[in-house]
Amino acid sequence: MNPLFIKSRHFFEDIQPQYTSSLNLVVVTHLLDIPTCYLDCLERFARVSMVVPKPRSISHSTLEQVEKKFPVVIKKRDQLQSADVTAAVINDHVPEGDLIIIDIGGYFAASVSHLPEMLQARLKGIVEITENGHQRYSNLPALPVPVISIARSPLKGPEDYLTGQSIVYSSEALMRQCHHIMNGGNAVVFGYGKIGSSIAKALHAKNINTKIVEIDPIRAIEARSRGFDLIQKDEALQQSDVIFCATGNQSLSNHDFSRIKNGAFIFSVTSSDDELDLKRADNSFNITPVTEYVSQYERLGQYFYLGNYGNAINFIHNAEVGPYIYLVQGEAIMAVDHLQKNPLPAGISNLAAEQRRQLATSWLAHFG
Repeated sequence: MNPLFIKSRHFFEDIQPQYTSSLNLVVVTHLLDIPTCYLDCLERFARVSMVVPKPRSISHSTLEQVEKKFPVVIKKRDQLQSADVTAAVINDHVPEGDLIIIDIGGYFAASVSHLPEMLQARLKGIVEITENGHQRYSNLPALPVPVISIARSPLKGPEDYLTGQSIVYSSEALMRQCHHIMNGGNAVVFGYGKIGSSIAKALHAKNINTKIVEIDPIRAIEARSRGFDLIQKDEALQQSDVIFCATGNQSLSNHDFSRIKNGAFIFSVTSSDDELDLKRADNSFNITPVTEYVSQYERLGQYFYLGNYGNAINFIHNAEVGPYIYLVQGEAIMAVDHLQKNPLPAGISNLAAEQRRQLATSWLAHFG
């Protein structure tokens, strides 16, 4: 086995909480082509009662391994919009005991307001890992249970930074398969958040002319201070040869697609449902596959290219961020333990800085 995965197993063994027989976990997760060390750790201190793989990041070989160990339910997020459907699925797998949900992307945000009284198990809380999911939960009028968000944890920063680098790596690979390169063209990044800023930095390091579209004035100032020119959306669409969508909140609407420069490439950092309004565009453009992961959209002489059907392109290359992913998974494990042991008020909260320091110290002992 790869030494990295051996170290990861030792790391998870070092941080895993004590076993609680009454605790059930519903886990939304990516199933990439890597060993299942994270899920195995969860199973050592709780019952992994249901695994919900993210549909667009499933390795079939890993799925086969996971299905031998855990109950697997493959659902898209929009299939869990109904509290009735969500409760029925969970009740089939968690008929009693305590329940904690580990979420990625707010899968349960649409139904959580009604879930506690519909579940047979006692929902003790939710752990949310992503910024997109954090926003979905925080935008609800009220939360009936505690939600520990690690989306804005400083320990997630390294993963976000490396995700941006992996996005640029994948975009170059996809363009080269189409006999295009970025050098000499204009790139734009929609959204100067943690991942968007990393993309911009990686592009700048490759001497690619990069501009930023950012509606948040504070982030816009930060982008300017890093030497990036700001550009308005309309101008960006008409001038840019490569468009990176990194807002998590529909960078491009259906109306925007008609204004994209001929021959431009569009790449997303998250799912198409979050980043792009593709439903109407798919019906109004002629779509032709160019390579396995690049499609040409054409209508009345206008054409552009879309990577990975509008979904996150880094998953094509396994979204590799090295051992830093274990910091994020480790914090999710600590958050589950914290929810189980401490009565928290309903609403969004975070782990204490000291808990993160302990986790960071353990990570450095294994990977530093």
